[in-house]
This record gives sequence, C-alpha cells and structure tokens, in this order.
Amino acid sequence: MELSAAEEYAIRIIAAESTLQHAARDEAPAARLSSLPASAPDGKASSPAPVAGGTAAIRPTLAPGGTATPEANHPAPIPLPVSLPVPPIPDGLWPAVRSELEAQSVIGYPANAVESLELSPADQAEYLARAGKNLSSWYRLMMAQDSVLAEFRQAGIPVAVLKGAAAAANYPQPNSRSMGDIDLIVPPDYFDRAFSLMEHLGWDNDIELEINPRHAGFEKAGCPEIELHRYFSTCTNKQQAHFLDQAIYDAIPRAEWTDVAGFSVPVLPPLENGLVLLAHVNQHLGSGLGLRQILDWQMFVDAHLTDELWERGFQHAAQQIGMEKLAVTTTWLCRTYLGLQTSATWFGEADAQLASDLLLYIMQRGNMGRKMERGARATRTVLHNLRSPAALVRYLYEGGRAHWAPARKHAWLAPAACLYQVGHVIRKGLSRNASMSELVTDARSAQEDIDLLKRLEVTRM
Repeated sequence: MELSAAEEYAIRIIAAESTLQHAARDEAPAARLSSLPASAPDGKASSPAPVAGGTAAIRPTLAPGGTATPEANHPAPIPLPVSLPVPPIPDGLWPAVRSELEAQSVIGYPANAVESLELSPADQAEYLARAGKNLSSWYRLMMAQDSVLAEFRQAGIPVAVLKGAAAAANYPQPNSRSMGDIDLIVPPDYFDRAFSLMEHLGWDNDIELEINPRHAGFEKAGCPEIELHRYFSTCTNKQQAHFLDQAIYDAIPRAEWTDVAGFSVPVLPPLENGLVLLAHVNQHLGSGLGLRQILDWQMFVDAHLTDELWERGFQHAAQQIGMEKLAVTTTWLCRTYLGLQTSATWFGEADAQLASDLLLYIMQRGNMGRKMERGARATRTVLHNLRSPAALVRYLYEGGRAHWAPARKHAWLAPAACLYQVGHVIRKGLSRNASMSELVTDARSAQEDIDLLKRLEVTRM
C-alpha cells in the first residue's frame, strides 16, 4: 500500500506548517506579531517561497536520521522532507489535497503553508472560505464552553476540559485546531450536581447514561454537543482504566485556568493532560484515527514532554495504562513526517517501520473513519470485536441496549439485548448487499488492522 499523491502533499503541508509555527513560537513576542499573526482571523501569514520539485506516491519507511531503508519486498523510498517548503502542487491535484485535509479534520491548521503554495485565486478563496468556517466553529464552541464553565465556577464545581480546548492550548495558534464537541469532567462526587446544573442551564440530555455510562450528552440549539464525563478511559483492561481515570480525578483540583486565544480554560497539569491526549489516540485506533489526534499529541510533546518529564513520571504512567509503545511510536511518526522539532530523545528507540505503517493506517481511514465506506466500517467493527469473548460480549450488550429501548429500562433483558444486537448486525449486513469477495476483503483488512494494533501493544482495538 502506498500513499496517494494527495495524501503525500497533505503530509508535506502539515509538516511545513508545523515548521513555520514552531519557528514563530520561538521568536520574541514582538517579532511574532510582525511576522506571523497568531490571532489573525484568516490565519494567514508570510512564509518562504516554495521550491521546485516533487516526488511520486511513496511508501514512507524512514529510518533514524531521515534516511531511507530498503525492505525485502519494497524498494527504498524517497523520504518526505519535513523542513522544506512544499513543492508546487501539480495541476488539478489541489481539490484532492483539500479533501484529504478535511477528511483528517485539519483543514484550518496549515493556513500559512497553504498560502505559500501559490494556488489559483479560486482555489485560494475556496480554501480560505473552508478554513474560515472552521474558525467560526472554533469561536462558537469556545463561547458556548466559556458560558458553561462560568456557571460551573460560580456553583463551586471543580471541572476540567478534556481534549478540545485543552489540546488547543498547546498549539502556537490555538484557533487553527479543528473542534468537534466539548468534553468536561468533574470529580465523581460532583457528577450529579453538574448534571443538574446542565439541565438547569437549558441543556437537554440527549445521550442517556443507560446507553453510555461513560458520559452524559447534552445539546442546546445553536451550540455544539457537550459530553459530561463520569469517567474517561476506554481501556478494556480494568486496572489500566482505573489508573487513568484516578489520575484524572486526582488532577482536576489542580487544573490551571489557562488563556487559550482569549478564553479561560481549566486544563489538567501537563502529565495528566498528556495522558488524556495519548489515550484519545488509543481510543480512535480501530474506529478511525485522524491527523487531528496525532497533531494534538505532537503539540503536547513539543510544548511539554521533555526527557525530564518522561523520566520523572510520564513513562511510568504510560506503562501503567499500556500505552508506552504507542507514545514512542507516535512521537517518532510526528518527528519523521509531520514536522515535530524537539531536542527530546526519549523516543529514540522507536520502530521506524511500525511508525511508517501507523501513518499509512491513519491516512487510509481519516478522522472518525471518514475515508472508509460506511458498510465496510461496520463490518470491520464487528470483526474487531470478535478478537476476544469479552470484547464480543461488551459489543453485543452495549449495542443491544443502544438500539433496543426495553433493554435500557429493564436490567433483566440484558441477555436478550445481546441477541437483539446479533439480529441488528445481520439486518445491517444484508442491507449492504456486499458480495462474498467484499466481505473477505473486509475480513482480511480487519485482521491486518488488528495485527498492527497488536504490534503497537494498545489496550483498546
């Protein structure tokens, strides 16, 4: 499997943007304001002129130091440069590159690098319109979040933001981070008060705890979804899940109210915030991991994860939640392909081939599996959950309760909920009208996914 030309250019653009933003953050504040205005509404800033040249679609397999290494079944590839301006995009390729950036939920991130591409006026205008829409959504979410957080503070409820704005806090330009919903967490003893407060503020509970005990969902006209978490971890290993959730609970009172592009956000201390971002990468493996989650991790590493923090506690914590290898591999990926610039060395023993395979895995799926055909995504979900009896029972039970209301009202119907979900899966499979060859291909791909995730030693597949 190779990267397409559009995927390759999307990676190059992200890497170039990372280089520009890192350089801007290192400048003095006055210089930064004059050369790269972080608060400019359109996110535009000057950047070096592009260089000529380009490469064909490649399989990324860089070794330490950025040199290519041959494989038994693959020729030595041409490395992806991460520190040079992006070569001119071939005629007609930009729409596919833009679609790739959207599929990975990073359309607003590389505004500075995109400006250097010398796109046609029409293409540039369309990109700015889409990036502007992303920026508008960012401010809409932050204003809604700001209003709710003010009420939590007034009510004396300890709270922290997970992912979202807490991840954006590490970006040189926080409003370049694409947003989805708002994730809040409070100590367990405060959950009922927080739930009642949300309802008092006019938010409607649209995801019942009986369906998803992990969090309650709230919606309000004109506002993004809010998820109020009872716990965060999705680890199937109970000890690992308990370690992560307890670490978060203990850190909530130490959350620091941080300025994020003019909004005050309660952000967990660096170690715990980093664990959340790493666990978020882990959570989306199997369902659809995008570059947005990877960039969140990259920005955290760039801002906080020094050798000292790694040795002082982060490595131990990552081991306790079963994600040390994921942290090492993902950081290697970021440095090799996405423009991470760090003097840290704690990830130096990473498996370069595994990082390369992980990048391909990400690019093939897109954020939340957007690049996967819906029927194939559902088939792979079922096959992923066949990996163990415990995972299968959990999938059938949770799916049955979600799709069958009586099972949510009566606990004694739990066994029947599993059977209901079996029927639901069969009906969905029949409605897809997939051929046997398509199902075989899906099964083979699902097994390849599982093999990759096992190599990463992740705790949720």
